Amino acid sequence: MELNIITQILSQAFGPVVGGFDPVLIGRLLIVLVLCGMIGLERSEHERASGFRPHILVGLGACLMTMAGAYALPEVGLRDPMRVASYVVSGIGFLGAGAILRHGTTVRGLTTAASIWGSAGIGIATGVGLGGLAAVTTLLFLFTLMTLERLEARLGRGESANDLKLHLRDDHRAVGKALTALDRLGLAVKRATMLPTAGETAVLRVELSRPIKPDQVPRLVRQLLVVKSIIRVDVSALEVEDAEELAQEVTALAQDTEQQIEKLNLDDENLLKDLNENEAPSTSSAQVAHQA
Repeated sequence: MELNIITQILSQAFGPVVGGFDPVLIGRLLIVLVLCGMIGLERSEHERASGFRPHILVGLGACLMTMAGAYALPEVGLRDPMRVASYVVSGIGFLGAGAILRHGTTVRGLTTAASIWGSAGIGIATGVGLGGLAAVTTLLFLFTLMTLERLEARLGRGESANDLKLHLRDDHRAVGKALTALDRLGLAVKRATMLPTAGETAVLRVELSRPIKPDQVPRLVRQLLVVKSIIRVDVSALEVEDAEELAQEVTALAQDTEQQIEKLNLDDENLLKDLNENEAPSTSSAQVAHQA
């Protein structure tokens, strides 16, 4: 009996401060944690900094703010619970913008920014009692991020397989020298993107506009390793063109005009040596990852 009295006294004393612990509202928060965590796990597999935990935090915050607007201050008769949710939708754009990165003409992070914005929507929907609709939306999110990504790649609109990865020294001039070397060698670069890495090296992923001949790959690697800023060349994802098909293409181009034939400058051993001027000797050993 005394325990019940003490509980009632504490409830009356601290109730206005902490409010009630409604198991329904707590359950909604747990649903948001699971749903947004599923989306965050998918994003974290793509090496996104805004992955697992940020998506959960966004969803929980949106859910909490929505429930606060809907259920707080019960003594107020006239309330607009979706007004808080509207501010959440507009405000989350600032966080999504932070996930978008631009490297030259390449923009990365749009998908992650959209998933963060969607996680806020899942939190809002769950906060007002639409947990089932939020669960269906989460499944559609995962279908779009995972299944449709493979479909996009098959249609040739995803990441290209004709990639050349250059592992560079931690030098602010390394990227410029690498791109200059590729230009001098006659390689047409379609897109160049810096990849996030751990350690003292950086990785420059270069997407080539066209395949090259198999016998040109070893000479290409040797030429690039002349530049001391390049410590490793990965050609495992590089597409090579069949010699017979290449010969037919070159013949067809030669019939139109000889100026249209693209030639790779891979025979001049001194072509790239001047890029090493005013640079300290490198102690890193050159490694070549080559997959025929």
